[in-house]
Amino acid sequence: MRLVLAALLVAVAWPSAAAAATCAPVSTDARILASADYEDIHRRWADGSRIGLSWSLDLTGEEEGAGGEYYLIGDLIDPRGNVVDRDVYVHSMEWECDAE
Repeated sequence: MRLVLAALLVAVAWPSAAAAATCAPVSTDARILASADYEDIHRRWADGSRIGLSWSLDLTGEEEGAGGEYYLIGDLIDPRGNVVDRDVYVHSMEWECDAE
């Protein structure tokens, strides 16, 4: 019983154990970026490739760009659940996020 209680307390108190947000693109026009700059397309997405609406982003952070716009940072997940790219940036207006 003590072990279960201890595990529960660690899960509640440990910051990384908190529910992470998952985000989904609003449209297939969402850009995958290398930095908090809307023109800095990620090198693996610079060929014009687009994501589908079933892709997701596991949110790890946020950053304000030079123009005052907000960017989300996270791991890009394909429809099969595989991590395709880590630590990518996306414009916050092109994605919707919900806490799990």
